[in-house]
Amino acid sequence: MSRMNKIEDLLHKEIANIIVTRIDNPTIKNTVTITDIKVSKDIRSAIVYFTTLEKNYNQIEKKINQLKPTIKHYLSKNVHLKRIPDIKFIFDDTVIKGQRINKLLDSLR
Repeated sequence: MSRMNKIEDLLHKEIANIIVTRIDNPTIKNTVTITDIKVSKDIRSAIVYFTTLEKNYNQIEKKINQLKPTIKHYLSKNVHLKRIPDIKFIFDDTVIKGQRINKLLDSLR
């Protein structure tokens, strides 16, 4: 496992833990799942992909991005890296795309 994969794995676990234990918003706390993290090579930025059970994922994305300072604060306490990357949360739409593909395949049968 490369160093970058280790960093991404560490951040993935910590951000997921912070959302569950430190975030007061029940909608985010109870419905958001972190699916993937991509960290830039210089570790200055990271894109955090998430899914949610909520239909209005755009609103969830906006809310969770507003919580970035809080999440970054807890990351800085829990993760020992030279720098904590700036994070951006983006809704992971692969499940939705997969469902569309399945519907198309079913319609061809």
